[in-house]
Amino acid sequence: MVTLTGDKTLGRDYPQADCDIRLLSQIVSRRHGEFIFDDSDGAYYYIDNNSYNGTYINGERLAPYNDRGSRAYRLSDGDIIRIDHAELHSPHPDAVLIVFSTSFDMNEKWSTLDISRMDALSIGRGENCTLRLGDLMASRCHAMMLHEGGCWYIEDNGSTNGVGVNGEEISRQTRLFDNDVIRIANTTLVMTHGRLFYNNGGGKERSALMVDIRAKKVDFGRKTLLKDIRAEFENGDFVLILGGSGAGKTTLIRAILGESKAEGRIILNGQDLYKNFKNMKSQIGMVPQFLTLRKNDTVRNTLMDTAGIKLGSCTKQEREQRVDNILEHVGIKEHQNKLIGQLSGGQQKKAAVANQLVGFQKVFICDEPDSGLDAASRTQQMEILKEISQENKIVMVITHEPDDAVQVIDGVKKSLFTKVIVLARNSVDRAGHLAFYGSVENALAFFGVSRLQDIMIEINPPAEGGKGRADEYIRKYKMLTGGRNIG
Repeated sequence: MVTLTGDKTLGRDYPQADCDIRLLSQIVSRRHGEFIFDDSDGAYYYIDNNSYNGTYINGERLAPYNDRGSRAYRLSDGDIIRIDHAELHSPHPDAVLIVFSTSFDMNEKWSTLDISRMDALSIGRGENCTLRLGDLMASRCHAMMLHEGGCWYIEDNGSTNGVGVNGEEISRQTRLFDNDVIRIANTTLVMTHGRLFYNNGGGKERSALMVDIRAKKVDFGRKTLLKDIRAEFENGDFVLILGGSGAGKTTLIRAILGESKAEGRIILNGQDLYKNFKNMKSQIGMVPQFLTLRKNDTVRNTLMDTAGIKLGSCTKQEREQRVDNILEHVGIKEHQNKLIGQLSGGQQKKAAVANQLVGFQKVFICDEPDSGLDAASRTQQMEILKEISQENKIVMVITHEPDDAVQVIDGVKKSLFTKVIVLARNSVDRAGHLAFYGSVENALAFFGVSRLQDIMIEINPPAEGGKGRADEYIRKYKMLTGGRNIG
């Protein structure tokens, strides 16, 4: 295990080696690549230094860009970095495999299973599985591995959340090769030399989402609804989505949900939603418009009802354990047998948060969750959503009253949102473009306004009561950042 702190160079270990990370491999160049930390967005990038054998990330070789090396590749949790010769299905004996993790826990333990003398094995959370996983997102018998004709194969055993091999969901029996990386729910498994290395659930929960949409077209490609949308979100982000009529807010939401795929990628914790939809669909979803709970039911019964829906494949004992853990974590276990209506306002908010956390959703999307509510209720609704984001989740919200989502700290009002994404419709191609992505403070400064609501006045057309400056801000954002966030 290597912990990255700041920039690090990677290369072959030899007597005069001066690289930070040194590898005992003859196919690694003396100065093979670099890990670059960008403190503006807290992310790591990797550059291949035009090495002889190259670097593969998630199965694709980084192409040379200039004399220094490849373009910088932004790394996400779960990315697979590989140094090998071109025939990946027949790895070199000195091949190097690195799993990049932002959710690694120092207490996390990797285990090894010797499969060299096995003909078959089952993987899941059931008691009779050969490899038993302590992960409720795994099905009881999630996958089967078969050894036939000297080759290993894996197949999905009708699981709820699917099986991924090297970043892509499989739909049929798939042959495995040395250094292949298998993903089953939250568990990563690496097959090499007759052994399976696995982390059985993988450390602390984390959410990292990258949206990279080149275009979203309809009408047989004749009409473009969204173009060049790129933004990255981390756990704890409470994101406001702003945009006028026709700017593409709903289109963006549907693309992130996977309901209407765009040209591009939606990457959650290193996995492509579009390529792993079955495996990931339960991790990104809509939040009901009203988060209020039934007043005449107990806290525990409310959460157990939700568990019955979201954790339908789990046993009653497993659902009970999950609810116990959530009640303890949120801090309302002592009130579990009280009616919702008997709780204080603060306790009711905690119960609403707990109810959303019962499942394993990582990204929550809310389309006007405060519609039809008075100002006080709107604020309370937003406070609940904010608390959900603080549980290592990402919450994205469309609202027409963004300035009601505030908290008062030392007598000063501060927005609950951590990030703002602004979509604006370009007058030339009539598509929704990114006009801004960054922090609330930077958004207000960028548009020269004092309220989030006033951003809409800047970009909306005169016919809708705005100043019609959408094109100007789209150009300004691209020139200032090259499309990367400045928050």
